[in-house]
Amino acid sequence: MKDKFWYQIKSNFNLKSILLIILLLIPAYNFALNNNNKCDRFHVGTFIYESKVGKIIIVRREKEEIDYREYPNHYIRQSVKWISSCTAEKKTLEMNDPILSPDSINKSLNSITYLHILETFPDGYFYKTMSLMGETDSYGKVQLYKGSL
Repeated sequence: MKDKFWYQIKSNFNLKSILLIILLLIPAYNFALNNNNKCDRFHVGTFIYESKVGKIIIVRREKEEIDYREYPNHYIRQSVKWISSCTAEKKTLEMNDPILSPDSINKSLNSITYLHILETFPDGYFYKTMSLMGETDSYGKVQLYKGSL
């Protein structure tokens, strides 16, 4: 009788433990899934951020991004390849901005940087960019652009 009692308690405990673990894993999985999907909203669109040289407008398409300092004349055009939902590889294809020296333009052409979306908000995201060597280039906040081009 005593053995049967302990067996019943062990069975109930194991069943409750398994159920508790499942109930704890579902919200964690859901959070991870939703957090990644939040980055997908920023793969395409028009955004704006403040830089050392003023406001920069980003026009991002599926595979290309153009960052305008003064629309439409001063820009940097880059290819964009999304490695994961929140990380993109960007390659500089063309630069047309008189504040950039010819040396910095030549050095930057064909260079690869990585955009990491660190946190998302309803109106934008925090990001960091890193060079191919793993050096952090910049941090900042990008917001949805509501104006017209």
